[in-house]
Amino acid sequence: MRFLIVISLILNFAINAQIVNKVLVSGIAGYESHDNDVKNAFLLGYASYNGTEFEGEIFIYSQNLASSFEYAKVHNYQMIVRSTTGLSSGIYYADKNPEIKLVMPAGSNSSVKAYNGDIETCPVIVTGAGNDKNVTGYNIDFYSIDPITENSYSSFSNGYIAWQIAFISNNLDCSIDEARTKARENGTEYGVWNEQNGYGQIDVEATINNVFEPAPVELTSFVATSQQASVVLNWTTATEVNNYGFDIQRSVGQKSFLSIGFVEGHGNSNSPKEYSFIDTDIISGGVKYRLKQMDNNGTFEYSDVVIVESNILSKTVLHQNYPNPFNPSTQINFTLAEAGDVNVSVYNALGEKVAELVNRKMNAGTHNVEFTASNLASGLYFYRLVADSYGESSTYSKTMKMMLIK
Repeated sequence: MRFLIVISLILNFAINAQIVNKVLVSGIAGYESHDNDVKNAFLLGYASYNGTEFEGEIFIYSQNLASSFEYAKVHNYQMIVRSTTGLSSGIYYADKNPEIKLVMPAGSNSSVKAYNGDIETCPVIVTGAGNDKNVTGYNIDFYSIDPITENSYSSFSNGYIAWQIAFISNNLDCSIDEARTKARENGTEYGVWNEQNGYGQIDVEATINNVFEPAPVELTSFVATSQQASVVLNWTTATEVNNYGFDIQRSVGQKSFLSIGFVEGHGNSNSPKEYSFIDTDIISGGVKYRLKQMDNNGTFEYSDVVIVESNILSKTVLHQNYPNPFNPSTQINFTLAEAGDVNVSVYNALGEKVAELVNRKMNAGTHNVEFTASNLASGLYFYRLVADSYGESSTYSKTMKMMLIK
């Protein structure tokens, strides 16, 4: 089930198609063997989906990013795959040359925050490496396997991600930016970004198959209204077919969207249906909301974004983790009314502490931490938030359940 925008999307793809048939591997002189492995990661990946080989040109150019962009512009390359670091320079030149898409690693083979900007608006496709989670520099778009070695080198996974984006662009006859957006929506993080894993690994098959699904859900209105201590979301559909429901997502300030709730759909309906959701865990300032409408078969589509100004500072609140049940990772969100000392810990069913996620001073606002339970057994676990606010005499403490299923 999709919102009724597919016809216009198809026409837009046909008019603005940017087929990827010239790819430049930008490297460093003296590292030609390494750069050749990056090239091979691209070519091996491109042929891995259904045996289709890349029929375009892929050329190794061992120069800095400034020279690489100039060469790509003169010779009409659509994509540059950077084999080494230099993200700040990459962003500078990519912003000045929007017709050329740069794909490059975040900049570290260690798990450190290598980029401090906003991924949503970054002109560079920023990548990481890992088998089931990103283990290299984070604050990224996507991560993937390293197809050349077993060491999760980000330069080789970067070449692998570049083929995925190029393959999607070529198969859907859409621009690289549109391919990037579709890959985000269909990634292994289900369209929700997080700092460590970005949008997850790209699912090429899901991305290609979801784009041209029929769109029998018609969303006729979606509004957000600020009330005394909450924001009320109301939306209406005209028709529904196979509608599983709506994932409610929120963004505060410049942060990415995170899930805050779910409302079940009516399945199949030929008459208007009204929905509502109340967000009581709000903070002062501009808050953005969107709906992720999901089918029973797993396809989904996003609504337009609505923005509401809230002058109410929320209470300190611990939210239910998402997803739940989970395997192996889940997100834990909480809102702090005031700055203070914060501890977030996880306990097993025997009351034994198995992980300490946060133990430090934190500012007021909405926060998100990831819990990964790769080394834990399936079962019931508890997570607890303890917050000593500087402006309050009492301590906030709350414990909630979550289920790990492997």
